[in-house]
Amino acid sequence: MATLPLNSELVRAANSGDLETVKRLIQAGADPNSVNEHGMGTLLTFHPEVTRYLLERGADPDLQRNENIAPVIVGVCNNYECLKWMVEAGANVNRASDHNGETALHGVAGSTEARSVRLLLEHGANPNARTKPGMRTYALWRDARVRGETPLHRAAAWGSPQVIQLLLDAGADPTIRDANKDTPLSWASWYLRD
Repeated sequence: MATLPLNSELVRAANSGDLETVKRLIQAGADPNSVNEHGMGTLLTFHPEVTRYLLERGADPDLQRNENIAPVIVGVCNNYECLKWMVEAGANVNRASDHNGETALHGVAGSTEARSVRLLLEHGANPNARTKPGMRTYALWRDARVRGETPLHRAAAWGSPQVIQLLLDAGADPTIRDANKDTPLSWASWYLRD
């Protein structure tokens, strides 16, 4: 059985994209589902080759490392290849953060990464999933608390027209209101969207 320092070193190597060190540590007995002292795991990486290797060695794409972050949520941060590997490994695309209800689709809807949105929708992501109003969010590019919004709210504010259309075509409801009674159109108007 691997020791804690070995597992912590695996998390560091995975997150820095050091595939050779990751391989060496796995061969030495490190657990591919390791977490560090902050609850961050090996799959919280933006390095597709490391993600693939860890998944092939048994890393669980649905294992929530701490109350805030499921790896599929972080793995999607505009990194299509990492997202693709996790989805193909069976990640639950509707897995929400226990803390604030954010899903992978919430994570990518506010971007221009249409491929990631399409991939999630093709694998059954719910375009009408809502966050938990009033809970903190950990994305620095938006307000500090979620408002019960759907992916369409975020796409209307920050995403591309193509992402908005993908969500609408998948059944996103443009009439759903957040906790403040605002629709996706309201969110678009705050950011002077066309």
